[in-house]
Amino acid sequence: MLEGLLVTTVLLGIGAVFYSYALYPFVLFVVAAFHQAARDAAFVFRKAERRKAEPEDAADWPLVAVVISAYNEERHLAARIDNLLALDYPADKLVAYIGSDGSRDRSPEILARYADEPRIKGFAFEQNRGKANVLNDLVSRGTEPLLVFSDANTFFRPDALKKLVAGFADPRVGGVSGELRLMGTGGDNQDSLYWRIEQFLKFFEARLGALLGANGAIYAIRRSLWKPLRPDTICDDFCVAMNVSAAPARLLYEPRAWAEEDTPERIDEEFKRRVRIGIGNFQALMRHPEYLLRTSTATRFAYLSHKVLRWIAPHLLILALVASSVLAIDSLFWRCFTAAHWLAFLGSAAALWATNRGVKLPKLVKLVAFIYALNWAFLVASWRYATGRYGGAWARSSR
Repeated sequence: MLEGLLVTTVLLGIGAVFYSYALYPFVLFVVAAFHQAARDAAFVFRKAERRKAEPEDAADWPLVAVVISAYNEERHLAARIDNLLALDYPADKLVAYIGSDGSRDRSPEILARYADEPRIKGFAFEQNRGKANVLNDLVSRGTEPLLVFSDANTFFRPDALKKLVAGFADPRVGGVSGELRLMGTGGDNQDSLYWRIEQFLKFFEARLGALLGANGAIYAIRRSLWKPLRPDTICDDFCVAMNVSAAPARLLYEPRAWAEEDTPERIDEEFKRRVRIGIGNFQALMRHPEYLLRTSTATRFAYLSHKVLRWIAPHLLILALVASSVLAIDSLFWRCFTAAHWLAFLGSAAALWATNRGVKLPKLVKLVAFIYALNWAFLVASWRYATGRYGGAWARSSR
């Protein structure tokens, strides 16, 4: 009986991780293909327009509030404000609420330069309160029906706001997420295999009506669906968007609305950020059961497959390793299996070490190194969340 339980632990642990990373994308693609085929068939019989047209007259575009919480962003802030002012959107329909959260650099001074610009509402808060608190504060200061969230180090394409807002022509839509394009020193960084896979998943999840969260750099929701964030919330973009899904309302993905943001070239530069996001993931999982209980069936399927299983993947692999190690005591097969498990672990660590030192490796090997780093971050994050070693204050990173 004990042996059967141990074997089951090994198979379920490794199987769940394999499903989330390798099998789920194919399952998602097939399900989305059938779903799209059903929609196409319905379209043929209904003869209705699939997509609402964008407004042709400036008077028809809705009032929009762009909300940005910034901390020590003197490097980007002026360029970011200029970027907002240059957007192809009616000037009288756009207001940006930008809050400096107790910044100790020149961010307040930069905001003061735009005091006479009616489209820029700058607030230099003296106390550092954390991003969630600042977002709550900024949202409360306006009345515009649409809220667009972004970051100080992100830059919108000129037509991004129109593409983002156009989705709200459908009254059933509660939120729209744009696309973030990560830029490296050599230009567009989209050749990152992991990032391409994530974009693939986002596209097909959205096709099923199962979009999970939003790109924090560029997304919008209806003000009527805004729920104030708890002060120590870390993954604010994920929670804000998932609150829309749990309302319940439709959450769209609009890849034509895109923004750019620099990304670190080295995996280790991203590690602290990934740990913090991981803490936010576990925070959302434990605090918001409604993301599983009050969302659509498709969203629950995607949430479990794409998010929850990945967050607990390192824990499942450790359990599987412990179980196989016990089985290996009396079995040559399980000794070989456990040895292979350890070799995979050490090989991934070696690939990460080499990648961080600039060694040129095949893309697939770099992907393995990145996934190893990601899972290590999730493991650290789960421990810090369980022990309460986190807070809602800002953490600086390269992004």
